[in-house]
Amino acid sequence: MAWIASLFQDGCDYARLEGENVNVLTGSSGAPYLEVGFNGYREPIYYPDEEMYEVRFTDACVEYSGVPIDWNWKLAKIFAFFSLVFGGGGALFLWFSSCFVFGPGTWRWAGYEVFAASIFQCFAFLWFNNAMCKGDNKCSFFFGSKSDIVAALLWLISAVAIFTKYPVPAPKTVESGPDPNVEIPVAGAGNRKMAFGEPQLAAPTNPSGEIS
Repeated sequence: MAWIASLFQDGCDYARLEGENVNVLTGSSGAPYLEVGFNGYREPIYYPDEEMYEVRFTDACVEYSGVPIDWNWKLAKIFAFFSLVFGGGGALFLWFSSCFVFGPGTWRWAGYEVFAASIFQCFAFLWFNNAMCKGDNKCSFFFGSKSDIVAALLWLISAVAIFTKYPVPAPKTVESGPDPNVEIPVAGAGNRKMAFGEPQLAAPTNPSGEIS
């Protein structure tokens, strides 16, 4: 679930930008805000009937121009990438653990991997300290960043659960003893068959003591 939450964004819905840089990006279009992300932004459209601006999520993201991409921005993208890598590896490991048995050492390393995903996901919020959000501008949490908060919490909970509990594999039990449903042919009894546990009758004898 954490991996899905971290992937549940389109690259331009990470935050909502308000301030002077809105006009810098749009060329003074009059939009009160922009939905921005790591790779682009999306501009709201004014609807006269409703007298409000609204973003159409089906519109494509617009690439940045005129805004400097500083080190906070670049490092945040790197941290977000590492979070996806470590988180994806941990998620695959947990999925495979339902089919395969892993030792305690391997299980603990999976916990380290998931914990690293949580840490890198938190470091990705360094993006809010970039130059575009400073000065008279304001960047607030939006859909993408809120999804990353959920992902970071789920990664952390998963890591704690992995470190706390190792699922001991249940040993396979093999039942011993004859199968009561198996029938055994009885010699000299025609087509009669005898099941396990049924007492076997003695063969008839003639007066001379020989078995007939």
